[in-house]
Amino acid sequence: TTPEGHFRIQVKVPSRHMGDGRLTSDPNAYELSGVPWVSFFHGDGIAFHGAYWHDNFGRKMSHGCVNMRIPDALWLYRWSDPPAQPWDWNVKGLGARVHIFE
Repeated sequence: TTPEGHFRIQVKVPSRHMGDGRLTSDPNAYELSGVPWVSFFHGDGIAFHGAYWHDNFGRKMSHGCVNMRIPDALWLYRWSDPPAQPWDWNVKGLGARVHIFE
């Protein structure tokens, strides 16, 4: 479940490995490389990001993150503060406000 509340985007990265680092033969294991257009808004690593591994958007499918279509995640990444330039690998700052509610 995505945590509810008022947050701000704090860190943005164009691509991120997400998972627990334990390699396994389980095809459903939580280990995703190259997750695109990541905008972190919660201290527990919760973020908006693109999802290439499913197209079931609008349903609970993650470990708390908000999965988005890749073009939508790119739009949010470029539109929101803190501003990121194409050459930036890691941008930090007090960014856009995020309100999560069900």
